[in-house]
Amino acid sequence: MTGVRKTGGPRGVAFDPVPLRGPRPAPAPEPADRAGITDEARELARALEAVRAAPEVRELRIAQLRRAIAEGRYQPDPAEIARKLLERGGFDRGGT
Repeated sequence: MTGVRKTGGPRGVAFDPVPLRGPRPAPAPEPADRAGITDEARELARALEAVRAAPEVRELRIAQLRRAIAEGRYQPDPAEIARKLLERGGFDRGGT
């Protein structure tokens, strides 16, 4: 903590800070640079790894559908297709 001392000089009066009794407190240490991975980043990495490790089910389903089409066994229900499109928002109402 500092006080103020009035001094005079050729340019007039000036006020200089002067230390009061006791030692000055040490300045706070500057924080060290740190780098790390957040919990959120760790969770995202685990999720990504799980997706990469999962089998590609879509490839199997596509192969099954191709085989059914080639053999004439694929009989899609138009009403079911329309219902699913509307549920999933896959119908473009803009006319494009």
